[in-house]
Amino acid sequence: MDKKVAFGLAALGGVLALARRLVDRGAPDAPAHHSQTEEAYLHAAHRVLILGASFGGLQTALALDRRLPTGHNTSILLVNQDNDMLFTPLLWTVADGRANPSDVLVPIRAFQRGRAFHVLHAGVRGIDLDKRVVETTSGSRPYDVLVIALGSVTALPNLPGLREHARLFHTTGDAMQMRNHLIDAIEQAHQTDDPDERRALLTFVVGGGGDTGIELAATIHDYLETGLLAKYPWLSDTPPHIVVAGRAERLLPMSTPRTSASVRRVLESSGIEVRTGVSITGATDRVVQTDHGDIPARTLFWAAGITAPPIVHDLPVGHARNGALLVDDHLRIPEHPEVYVVGDAAWAFDAANGNPLPPTAQAAEHEGQYVGRAIAAELAGQPAPPFRFEPKGHLALLGKRTGVAEIGPLSFTGLPAWFIWHGYYLLHIPSWRNRLHLLTDWLLAGLTGRDTAQLRLGGEAEELGSSAGKAPARAG
Repeated sequence: MDKKVAFGLAALGGVLALARRLVDRGAPDAPAHHSQTEEAYLHAAHRVLILGASFGGLQTALALDRRLPTGHNTSILLVNQDNDMLFTPLLWTVADGRANPSDVLVPIRAFQRGRAFHVLHAGVRGIDLDKRVVETTSGSRPYDVLVIALGSVTALPNLPGLREHARLFHTTGDAMQMRNHLIDAIEQAHQTDDPDERRALLTFVVGGGGDTGIELAATIHDYLETGLLAKYPWLSDTPPHIVVAGRAERLLPMSTPRTSASVRRVLESSGIEVRTGVSITGATDRVVQTDHGDIPARTLFWAAGITAPPIVHDLPVGHARNGALLVDDHLRIPEHPEVYVVGDAAWAFDAANGNPLPPTAQAAEHEGQYVGRAIAAELAGQPAPPFRFEPKGHLALLGKRTGVAEIGPLSFTGLPAWFIWHGYYLLHIPSWRNRLHLLTDWLLAGLTGRDTAQLRLGGEAEELGSSAGKAPARAG
C-alpha cells in the first residue's frame, strides 16, 4: 500500500473517531435490556418469531422494535444458531490477510441495549406451518407471526469429484482455510522442480462468475501478489494463474451490462483469466474438467450459486428451483400469510417492475426493514404497501487498490472505487468497536504487510498434488 492509500485510510479513521465522539456526547445512555422468560413469551398478546439474525432477520427485529408503540404487548424473539452476525461483505479483508476473523463478527446481543426484542441462541430443527410452531434446540416456540431469514448455503451440484475437491467460501473459517491453502500451495510449488507440477499447483480455478466468484478470484490474486510472492522471488518464472469459469455468457448476470463489462476489464487487466459460457463438469485431484477442456489445477473454489438450507427446502409450500420459498408482493408465503420470508431464503420480486431481487446483503436489509414495518402496520390494523426495492448501487472489490463502484448514473473503477468500497462497508458494519478494529488492522497491513502466518483450526497440512513435497526441497 502506498502513502496515498495509507493517508486516505488514516483520514477516514479520523472522521470516524470524530463522529463517534459527537455521537457519544450528544446521545443519552440507552436503557439496559431486560430479559424475557419463556412463559412471558408464550403469554404475550402477539408473538413474532424471527428465525435467523443475519442482514434480513436483524433488520426485521430493529425495524419492528422502532415501529411498535410504547407499552405494546408484543414479544419479538430472534432465534439464531450463533451469538454473532457475520458481516459477509468484509470477509474478503480477512481472506486477504488484512483483518482478523473477529473484526467481521458482531455479537447479536450488542443490539439489544435499549430495545425490546429478545434473542434465543438455538438452532432450528423444524417448522410446522399448520400448527404455527417452530422446534428449536431449546424447545418449541409457537408464533402468531413468523419471519424466515435463514439465509442460504452454497449449492454444490452432483458432478463427478466436486464434493471431494471443491472448496467453499462462506464463513470466517473458510476465509482462514483459504489463506492456509494458498500458503500450502506456494510452499509445495517452491519444493518441486517439475515445471508442470509447479504450474498446476499455482493454478487456482474459481467456479462461478457472480459477485462471490469475481471477488474471490480477485482476493486470491491480491493475496498471492501482495502478501505471499514477495517472500518467494524464485517463483517469479511461474506466476500464479487464476481462472474464473462462469456458465453465464457474462460476469455478474444479475447486474447491468456496464458493470459486467467493467468488472471483466479490471480482472483481465490484472492478469486473471475470465472464461464465460463455460460449465465445469467435474474435478479430480489433478484437473478441473469443463465442457471446453480440462484445466490442470490442484485447487478449485466453488462459488456458482446458492440453495436454501434443508430446513427451508423441506417446507411443504412453493419453491423456486434453488429451493428458496416463493413469496407474494408483500414477501409472504401465499398459503400462509402470517409467514414472511426475507433474504436468500425468499424468491422475491420487486412489486414495481417485476425484477427478481439479487441475493445480496443490500437486498436482504431492504427486505428486513420492509417486513418490520409491515408487521407493525398489521398489528396496528393498517395495510402495508407492496414491497419495493430501491438499490443503492453496486460495489465490488477487485484486488489491490482497485474495484468497481456503480452509484446511480455514476461509475468508478480503480482507486476511487477501492476507497468507496472500504468507506461504505466500514461505515455500514453496525459496530463502532468493529470499525475501529478494522481500520487499525487495514492501516497496519498497509504499513507492515499482510498476515502470512497460517492459523490451523484443526487438522494437519494438506497434500495438494501427489508429487508435491516429494521432490528435493529448496532452501528459503
